[in-house]
Amino acid sequence: MDAIFDLLRGILPPNTGDAIGTFVAAALTVMVLSYIAGDNVLFRLAQHILIGCVAAYAVVVAVHSVLLGRLLLPLAENPAVQWPLLVPLALGLMLLARAEPNLAWLGNFPVAFLLGVGTALALGGAVLGTMLPQLQATAISLFDQVRAEMTPGEQLAQIASNLIIVFGTIGALLSFHFVRDERSTLGRAVGALLWAWGGLGRIFIWVAFGALFAGLIISRITLLVARVQFLLDAFRLAVR
Repeated sequence: MDAIFDLLRGILPPNTGDAIGTFVAAALTVMVLSYIAGDNVLFRLAQHILIGCVAAYAVVVAVHSVLLGRLLLPLAENPAVQWPLLVPLALGLMLLARAEPNLAWLGNFPVAFLLGVGTALALGGAVLGTMLPQLQATAISLFDQVRAEMTPGEQLAQIASNLIIVFGTIGALLSFHFVRDERSTLGRAVGALLWAWGGLGRIFIWVAFGALFAGLIISRITLLVARVQFLLDAFRLAVR
């Protein structure tokens, strides 16, 4: 095989591989963009190629980097030290038992383990990665980031910005308040205040959703412009 590659390198021009890669990428880009005209065979073919490449890459990474690199080879080289790796090896073999109906019950243990670990990671990520940083970002002083070297106008603008963050955060939380006390005048007044504040909080939520949607649209347009620019560059390269 190496001899064949060496022979091809001697026959073909030096940049043949890059040219072929550019041509294939341009062809696949055109096939994907053909969906603008409606569902067609070219788009479905590009879809199947993408799914096949992703699945093949995932299998290669799982076998080469995980199964061999992190499990079998370390266990074979030093079993006395790496004996804890027998646990994931046993769980993996039990998971393969689900292919046999009579032994499928053995696969319930690794599946339960995977679900437990996945749930723990999801909850930990939601609390530590999302909830606590958001609480920390909104639990600010009105004079946060107000520095002495700022002009009075800049200090006032910073205080107003912090006030909007606190006001909007509390309003967004109050937008989920649906219980009102109608038994007393004070209760009705407080309920009306909370209802009005929650209504403003819903406006803040809409603005946040609109900003997220706008960011998503801009990112997709940026990707489209990049692919169109790639096609133009590939066409100019082919014309040369």
